[in-house]
Amino acid sequence: MKQKTFLSRLLGFGCLFIQVGLFAQKEPVSFQDLSFWKANGKNNWQIAGQVSADLNKKEHMAIQPGQGVLVNLPEPQNRANLISVKEYGDMDVEFDFMMASHSNSGFYLQGRYEVQLMDSWGVQNPSTGDCGGIYKRRKFIPQEYLYEGHAPRVNACLAPGLWQHMEISFQAPKFDAQGNKISSAKVLFIKLNGFILHENVELSGPTGGPISEKEVARGPIMIQGDHGAVAFKNLKIKDFDGQAASLSPVNYQVFYGKFKSPKDFINKKPNASGSQAQLAWNASKNNDEFAAIYTASLNVPKAGKHNIELISAGNYTLHVNGQMIASDTLYSNRRKKNVEVDLPAGNSAVKITYYKADADMSPMLGFGIEGPNFRMVNFQHPSSTLILGNGPSDIILMDAAKPTLLRSFVDIQKNDSRKRLVHSVNVGNPAHLHYTYDLDNGAIAQIWKGDFLDTTPMWDNRGDGSSRPRGPVLSLGSSPLLVKNTDLEKAIDSMPETAGFKIGGYEVNEQELPTFEYEIWGSLVRDEIRVMENKYLQRTLSIKKPSSDASLKVVSAKSIQAMGNDLYAIDGQSYYIQAPQASIRTTATGQILVLPLAEKITYSILW
Repeated sequence: MKQKTFLSRLLGFGCLFIQVGLFAQKEPVSFQDLSFWKANGKNNWQIAGQVSADLNKKEHMAIQPGQGVLVNLPEPQNRANLISVKEYGDMDVEFDFMMASHSNSGFYLQGRYEVQLMDSWGVQNPSTGDCGGIYKRRKFIPQEYLYEGHAPRVNACLAPGLWQHMEISFQAPKFDAQGNKISSAKVLFIKLNGFILHENVELSGPTGGPISEKEVARGPIMIQGDHGAVAFKNLKIKDFDGQAASLSPVNYQVFYGKFKSPKDFINKKPNASGSQAQLAWNASKNNDEFAAIYTASLNVPKAGKHNIELISAGNYTLHVNGQMIASDTLYSNRRKKNVEVDLPAGNSAVKITYYKADADMSPMLGFGIEGPNFRMVNFQHPSSTLILGNGPSDIILMDAAKPTLLRSFVDIQKNDSRKRLVHSVNVGNPAHLHYTYDLDNGAIAQIWKGDFLDTTPMWDNRGDGSSRPRGPVLSLGSSPLLVKNTDLEKAIDSMPETAGFKIGGYEVNEQELPTFEYEIWGSLVRDEIRVMENKYLQRTLSIKKPSSDASLKVVSAKSIQAMGNDLYAIDGQSYYIQAPQASIRTTATGQILVLPLAEKITYSILW
């Protein structure tokens, strides 16, 4: 239940960490036409305005005319892969994709390393062939033999017909002057729908189905189009095609004393001085009550904008080419500042002035840079990130190997703010589908996939009574479910006193699954939420004396699209509600999905 980690307290200690990062912008790929691509066969790819997939039709996808979506609709004699005209080495790429039911595709980095795209909805133990997996390599000895491959850590795949988001950070193989490979390709990370699936995975060679078994420094993107219907949008690429920056040896001056500002030491004779091959905080022999001035020459290969991110628990100033571009003269803990700087090609003078007076901070110092066309490079000595101080705390995690309930405070995201639920129950399931129930409103406040709860905030030291989901959350809000017909189109976020709401608690059956009970508008409600087919949640409301002048507001959203067969796509096909006899109503802020009250109501949440 407890897992020790050094990083659990890392940012709680004092530090100055200077990092230039996450600045080179991903360039969007236009899906107005197919000019970015070339096909390796008869072209079965097209541009569309909208797409949708039927849950009950295998490999079926419907399209509407327009622009912005790349679609593959393979036919028996018309199945081609799509290959980018441009070639890439190190790159970051992200895109949205939609799978048809039972469909299969793949995103090939450099046309050689496949990240699997698959309808893996509901798969409990994903393999290398499931969505987000790195596909296996193959040999012919003499028959085809598959080996290696890397399965995703967790199945993060959504239901067919929903838009999913993937992010990939890729490091190309490296070669010497004679063309010999000196380092293998590497996946730095892959994220699917907010879940980290892979980190620092070395790829010893091309996976199955590449454009070539020969590895190269630069190669095209390839999308597999010979298996099933698939669609893409919002493809963005960051091409790291430049030489990395370099830093000259770092000169330093150290001053001992409890200084309040640079003017207290800037004209003094330093107590120590010297040079470091790499930047390190231990130029000072003290851990507090000192100041240090570091100067170096930073060489960048290409002129352009760079973004400096500073995090400090002490005080600092940063000068580049004689101009002060950032400072923090207030005591702070984990204060962040991002500064955009234009740097010329070649050398720029960098000066970091750091002064630290308080003993409750532990020293740390780092410096790195990412430019418009090269990935982050760090210059600090490994010891410079060593933190002195108290030992790490335990992270306290809760799993759900069986149906599991935990009462706790829960913070849910609401627009741009957070709302704390003080009477809530977290319900975990071994199918890795979990939810939080708001007892004050009879509402499913949030749902998530993956692991269950991080209860560290609840139980570490004195704690604050709250727990956090361990997967990306889909917030459903926390407004009352049963609403007066006259109030349906109003944004009611809390239970009105006139509702006569009384929570009756919950009972647990022999499988340890809860059924919640409450009274509202004179109706007695039993609320039963169950995982179905390891894929989705089904909610059944049994209502005694259903009020004739109230309705059930299933969901309030910016947009709701009727998909047929009682299925509704919510907020741009991010999740589904399946609800017989439902109707869509338009409000001043969006749309709501409404069901008439009856003695028994059942609907499902699919994501």
